[in-house]
Amino acid sequence: MMRINNKKRGFTLIELLAVIVILAVIALIAVPQILNILNRARLSAAEDTTSGIIKSAENYVTSFMLQNNGGFPDETLTFECTTDGCQLQTELDDYNKENLTELDFKGTKPTSGTITISNSGKNINTTNLNINNFVCAYLDGQSICTDKREVKEDGTVVYFNPITGKECSASEYTNTQSVAGIKEGCMKWYIFLDSEESAVYNLLLDHNTSYGDGDNVIKWNSSGLNTTGPNDVIKKLRDDTLNWNGVPMRNDSYTVSWYDIGEENKYTIFYNNFRARLISIEEIVNMLDISDFDMVNSSNFNIPDAFLWLVEPSGGYYWTSSPGHNSAWGVWNKVDGIGRRSVDVSIESENGRGVRPVITISKSVINN
Repeated sequence: MMRINNKKRGFTLIELLAVIVILAVIALIAVPQILNILNRARLSAAEDTTSGIIKSAENYVTSFMLQNNGGFPDETLTFECTTDGCQLQTELDDYNKENLTELDFKGTKPTSGTITISNSGKNINTTNLNINNFVCAYLDGQSICTDKREVKEDGTVVYFNPITGKECSASEYTNTQSVAGIKEGCMKWYIFLDSEESAVYNLLLDHNTSYGDGDNVIKWNSSGLNTTGPNDVIKKLRDDTLNWNGVPMRNDSYTVSWYDIGEENKYTIFYNNFRARLISIEEIVNMLDISDFDMVNSSNFNIPDAFLWLVEPSGGYYWTSSPGHNSAWGVWNKVDGIGRRSVDVSIESENGRGVRPVITISKSVINN
């Protein structure tokens, strides 16, 4: 009689180890790819949400004007965003804002961030929307999100080419690129007023792209009154940076308001179709953490040596976007270690006073 063998042969220890090794190798290869796919999906969703919020702000402007006979406030409207949505924070007592207290959009709600609408509804901006653990901005008609959350100290040096839009290495940079008048190539920049909540870096060039020597006189403006703003400087700024195609086009405005003998002085700089802007006195004050600064009474304001990195190693002094002076004719003309000195806004530039651009770029562009 034939005997049937019912014993089943199992895996040997070596075979089991081989299977475990194979599975481990597959996991090592597949898991990072799966995580990358998930991360890209979250990033794409954050960018789509940012675009959707900007679109809702554009619709808000249209609805507001329809509800108010074509009128829209001159002041900047600010919306604070949370998981409950983006709520209007600006008081608008003279307008009908029924059903216009928040932005209407679909998608993931930001956990934090702000949306601003300025220039009578023409400019809509954001740089700090926190969505899906990404921080997002809207630059040059495009949503840009990054997971970079480190904070750079004021004065951190980066090397960046504004024409190509790419970071360059310190070895590509030479001191000849820091000479006043240089506008192209790998140049040195300083990060300032960075925060974990921002998707962008503010970068200040380490030299003036134009300066007031010889026939190249650069006045703050030619009118003789600071109430009209830095018109001459702004025009030169735009000319100097027009071909910086690697930098997002600006679509924002900056309003300066102060009182002189009870009368309000006010002007607005519109950076539409600009690649760069000017630094403001308020930003300088924030960098230096000066709590008692008052633009109206700033005659005795001194800048400590800590601010010298903004003017060294070359390039001379430069004009700011704010006058920082309590008279209608004066302007704070020097940003240096010995402080502020008032001068007629239409004075011919001396000591190399000139134009020093500030640019805004995505944090994802800078690797260091």
